[in-house]
Amino acid sequence: MKRLLFSFLVILITLTACATPVPTGPQIHVENVWARPTIGSSMGAGSPTQVMQGMPGMSGNADSGMASAAYFVIVNNGSEADTLIGASTDVAKGIEMHETRINNNVAEMVPVTRLDIPAGGRIEFNPEGYHVMLTGLTRDLKVGDTIKLTLQFQKSGAIALDVPIRMDK
Repeated sequence: MKRLLFSFLVILITLTACATPVPTGPQIHVENVWARPTIGSSMGAGSPTQVMQGMPGMSGNADSGMASAAYFVIVNNGSEADTLIGASTDVAKGIEMHETRINNNVAEMVPVTRLDIPAGGRIEFNPEGYHVMLTGLTRDLKVGDTIKLTLQFQKSGAIALDVPIRMDK
């Protein structure tokens, strides 16, 4: 009987040691990443503000010069929420998170300083909603190019992304 109990305990300990640990905390990943080509003077289509007002999800007061917007989906497969607290890139002098809101049939870009990503949740950045605005571009962004964008999360830290430039999804 002692031998059977001992064998059972050895098997139980072995199985427990081999079990895959359950991840805790936020488990952030980013998918469907893309950005628009340059909006502004190099397009010959007017100021960035004029161009953005004619595009879905874009209006407002862009800095003078060239601009773009980046879109993606943030997915949190973890057991805790996390917060997107910023973004950076080496191709723009200014970078802000915005949310597009419709007021009296006019789209407005409202600055967002932080955005909670719930546990088990997802937040989509798209032309009609949240987006990362890149202003004062240091170079023209053309379809087929790729830029670097880093998202900064409160708990998960920095996530570096390769962002393809395209007309839309």
